[in-house]
Amino acid sequence: MPIVKEKKTKILYVVSTLRQSGPTNQLQGIISNLDKSKYEVQVLTLSPEPKNTRLNDFIHIGIEVESLNLSRLKFQLKGKQILKKYIDGYNPDIVHTSGVRADIVVSKLNVPSKHCMTIRNYAYEDYIAKFGSIVGKIAAESNIKAMKRCNYVICCSESLKGMYMKILPQNLYVVQNGVDTKKFSPADDIGSKYSLRNSLSLPSDKVVFTVVGSLIKRKDPITIIKAFKATNIENRAVLILLGDGDLMDQCANEADDSILIKGNVACVDDFLKASDIYISASESEGLPNSVLEAGRCGVNLILSDIPQHREVFENNLEYVSLFNIGNIEELMELMNNEILKFSNEINYDLANYLEENFSNEVMSQKYQKIYDLMIS
Repeated sequence: MPIVKEKKTKILYVVSTLRQSGPTNQLQGIISNLDKSKYEVQVLTLSPEPKNTRLNDFIHIGIEVESLNLSRLKFQLKGKQILKKYIDGYNPDIVHTSGVRADIVVSKLNVPSKHCMTIRNYAYEDYIAKFGSIVGKIAAESNIKAMKRCNYVICCSESLKGMYMKILPQNLYVVQNGVDTKKFSPADDIGSKYSLRNSLSLPSDKVVFTVVGSLIKRKDPITIIKAFKATNIENRAVLILLGDGDLMDQCANEADDSILIKGNVACVDDFLKASDIYISASESEGLPNSVLEAGRCGVNLILSDIPQHREVFENNLEYVSLFNIGNIEELMELMNNEILKFSNEINYDLANYLEENFSNEVMSQKYQKIYDLMIS
């Protein structure tokens, strides 16, 4: 009797681009850990890739990527029709979107495919902060309407789900963000850590505080800079900021010789492995990728006291020091405490905790359960 091969579930992932970002890293983490015997996948981007694209990383590990290659203006004019034609031709069982443009347009299409979307921010907070009160509110409300048209809305944290449950009528799903535990891992030993410092031109005789992320109001890097300067620890420590954004110039104006603003770098993992303490002052998050990455590298954490930061650690708050949003005095005290108790040790317990609970493998398995539910 001939063996009948089980039909694979066909999934099309639709995103704006594959620019270097948290959502792009999450997408790669989902796809690279799928059960290849069960799923056939393709990524479709809507627009041309920017300079800081991760396209080659996807292609290198065998992920098929196609693009509509439409400018934002062309997408506004005829993107819906072109996208529908593409989906009809590919004929996926599931279309998985991430990002406001993809979410909105796919939610309006009349296609037989099941649709799920991943939500990584709270629309009313993020878009108003990003685009201003008028344009931001329009973008947020458009995104909320798209969510209401979708039967499978997946939030990246329990905290985010709780916020959306107040305004969305349907059942919501949660898959917490994951971290690439192979790329983001602790240095093997102190010697390896200081070799990395040397290669990155970082001081070996000072405590290294590091910040990773967009230099924008919601991330509040100015509070971190002001707290660092006010502690008067520049003879014993340096503060490194990785990333750029609207507040880049203001950060540069506030900085002194002990504060190094590096902009976007390709080797974030090396900087984290070479660091001692990671700081986030975020006012809001989905589930913070950079916190997962820093902790996985065995770096001690000082974080703003928001639900999304607490969610990562739940009953394990001994792994983190928390301060109230925007409170410079509390942050100063925590920085000083880290200096006083500094022991040069790598936090392997924290790294192992994040590997066990927030790996890309764990995240992908949870998505696969939702995919199976969608087609059952």
